[in-house]
Amino acid sequence: MNRPLRVTVVTTAGILGGAELWLLALLDATDRLDVDAVMLGEGPLGEQFRRRGIPCVTHRTGRTGAAIAASVAWFARRLRADPPDVVLANGIKAACVCGPAAWLTGVRCVWAKHDYTHPRLMKLLAALIDDCVATADGLVVASRHPRAVLVPFPAPEGTALPREAARENLVRQGVRLNGHDDPVLLTLSRIVANKGVDDAIQALAKPGGERWRLVAVGGDDPAEPDERSRLFQLAADLGVGDRVDFTGWIEDAWRSIPAADAVAVLTKPTPAMPHPEGFGAVALEAMRSAIPVIATPGPVAERVAQPGAAPAGIAVPPGDPTQVGLALRQLADCDTRVAMGAEGQRLTASHPGPAECAGRLAQILSEAAGLPGAGLTGAAPVSVVTTVLNEAGVIDKLLSLLVPQLVENGDEIVVVDGGSTDDTADRVEAWAAKDARIRLLRLPGSGISAGRNAGVKKAVNSLIACTDAGCYPDPHWLDRLRAAAAEPDPAGLITGVYRVYGRGASARAMSAVGYPVPEEARHPGLWTRAYCRLFGRGLDAAMPTGRSMAFTRAAWQDVGGFPERLLTAEDVVFGRAVVGAGHRAVLATSAEVRWEQRPTLRETVAMYVRYGEGDAHSADPRALGRDLARAFAYAGALAAAVRGTRTRSVATTAFAAYVSLPLARAVRRRHWTALPLVPFAAAVRDLAKAAGAGRGLAGRTRTDRAVARGPDAEGPR
Repeated sequence: MNRPLRVTVVTTAGILGGAELWLLALLDATDRLDVDAVMLGEGPLGEQFRRRGIPCVTHRTGRTGAAIAASVAWFARRLRADPPDVVLANGIKAACVCGPAAWLTGVRCVWAKHDYTHPRLMKLLAALIDDCVATADGLVVASRHPRAVLVPFPAPEGTALPREAARENLVRQGVRLNGHDDPVLLTLSRIVANKGVDDAIQALAKPGGERWRLVAVGGDDPAEPDERSRLFQLAADLGVGDRVDFTGWIEDAWRSIPAADAVAVLTKPTPAMPHPEGFGAVALEAMRSAIPVIATPGPVAERVAQPGAAPAGIAVPPGDPTQVGLALRQLADCDTRVAMGAEGQRLTASHPGPAECAGRLAQILSEAAGLPGAGLTGAAPVSVVTTVLNEAGVIDKLLSLLVPQLVENGDEIVVVDGGSTDDTADRVEAWAAKDARIRLLRLPGSGISAGRNAGVKKAVNSLIACTDAGCYPDPHWLDRLRAAAAEPDPAGLITGVYRVYGRGASARAMSAVGYPVPEEARHPGLWTRAYCRLFGRGLDAAMPTGRSMAFTRAAWQDVGGFPERLLTAEDVVFGRAVVGAGHRAVLATSAEVRWEQRPTLRETVAMYVRYGEGDAHSADPRALGRDLARAFAYAGALAAAVRGTRTRSVATTAFAAYVSLPLARAVRRRHWTALPLVPFAAAVRDLAKAAGAGRGLAGRTRTDRAVARGPDAEGPR
């Protein structure tokens, strides 16, 4: 099994509200996450973490900008000292701390959005944070994050208590139900003003509420420590104190919901909380227990009373105890309650439970970290397809590394030989004679794309992996790809990574210039993020390389396979086509192969010229545009150098920025002899690709003209 994902969870406070209960329910339902926690305030949540064996620290954080900034600096230091795979910011305040700190330290961050507060911050947080999960459909939109996805509050696992047992449980909590047959209205929430508990109390003194009792379950909130006292006094002033009970927080309080005859979710705008309820887990739990819900407008009321469906409760205006009393009068009728309860159960019957929701969250966190399949063991058989042409010097090494990774029944290797003139095919046949899982397909004259397509057609499995001769897969390469494919919502394309090494100063300089390293995708520093956005030289899940990738047969079929018209860039074109066809692509930074840079400068230049030609023939405006833009940039820099000192300084500064990340790579690798060659290597690479792109464009133009003229364009022979 892949190791669990290391996650640092940051919670807005230590209270036990809906956001915290969502988090605990999902952590309890998965073993894929290795969690430590940071709380930005004291509270009972810390004890819940400790009971689960989750290390937890508290860093008290105020609400002012200065307090947030101080916590950002503190958390950034913590991340630099011991970076996790990913950070989960549970709530808006946590996101304000985690987003900047993670951005500065190169740690991936996911934000869990639970409410509609602080809409002005959404655009900024969306820019700082890698991914977002939201607990309601409306929150997905409100987050303004381009990759926000839904992970709702899960339906409770197990069953609620029978009615009498639930009432006995409330009595043990101090509720005065003994000897009373009066109907019970239940609220489950933190004791804060915007939850509308005061409206429920006042409703008991309104027409329709005279016979009802109120049970308010929930703990105090440090932000409003006097709210419970205010509510006690309100009940006494209205003469209903003998019909109102407060229990404090009850663990698994949803199991006692059947003790009630109705549940109230009366969220209303207040100066501190002017927004509607985000999801309303209490309403979900009540509906699943066949208890009708009284709700104020917003997502909860929309779920309770869906258009065209029988109601599962009653919607009332916010802050209107009179209407709450009238709703109680309507719900005093047993038949009405039964009908609404049955409808609530019907509406929530298919709602996902903890395991499904936890699986969604674990997948999002893993993919954000570039480690899809973390904590999973894939069991799907894989067909590894590789194309070869005169690879006698490296094919034995490749097969010796792949064969030990064939651990599932049905695993296989399909080697497609494009017409080798050395003994490559004979070597493969010798391996196949010893191991039936290796097959050789001879296809003289085939290019890489045609060879891959032929290999996929002959493969027996629906999950295909590709690598090239000359690459050296890590021992767990295939396991990592297989695990990524075992996610609950598997991607159609899994883009692995490669680590380039070279022998000699020039080859090492070229490897630093031309190829990102996996660590830059897992933990991109501030400048790495900016550099990749400016110059486009980062790892991209939609731009795979044939050296390390996997895909489903369905994705391959949907795009018609690899484009056989292309000699190079076929893998990138294939990847973008897969994404364009509606399949997801994910980056698997742990599925790594090693690949040696071309040993001579002449071979390297020839390779980049071919890459440039491939970009031109692919007609990909993004790739071709970059090649041509770099050519124009060099021409502009040369002109600037000739014109004068000021323009020369600008050009020099721009080029220094351009080679800064390759220089940093060379320094990290301690390739000191390669360091002075990095600027030269960058220029050689870019100009070679530009030359290839120009040649490719010229060839495309000639071909297009010939096609336009038709077969008789050259006249009689």
